[in-house]
Amino acid sequence: MSIGHNNGPPLDDDRPAAANPPLPYDAACVRCQHWTQPSEREESDYRAWKGGYGRRVKEPSGACHRVMHRLGGPLSFSGTMGRSRCYNFERMADPRPDHSGRGFVTIWKGDKILW
Repeated sequence: MSIGHNNGPPLDDDRPAAANPPLPYDAACVRCQHWTQPSEREESDYRAWKGGYGRRVKEPSGACHRVMHRLGGPLSFSGTMGRSRCYNFERMADPRPDHSGRGFVTIWKGDKILW
């Protein structure tokens, strides 16, 4: 008998892996309805620095009050970048109306086309 052994049953060496489903390929905070974007000033300063102007600034960060880092985990508040991801991703509603294309109208008067 070795040191530390208490004659109990053998421990399971093969733990089941955590089965978190993959996130959608485009799941990013910038596309989530819970995310609050950074100020326009922060974004313009960052774009200017990336373009070679001005002083170095950090990447703009927004905030989310419903971040979930693991599936079934607690919700928490966090400052996040637009490219960040979490398991509480809910896609924003599309602001554009659903138009499939142009349409034509024919105006008839009796059996003749007026317009």
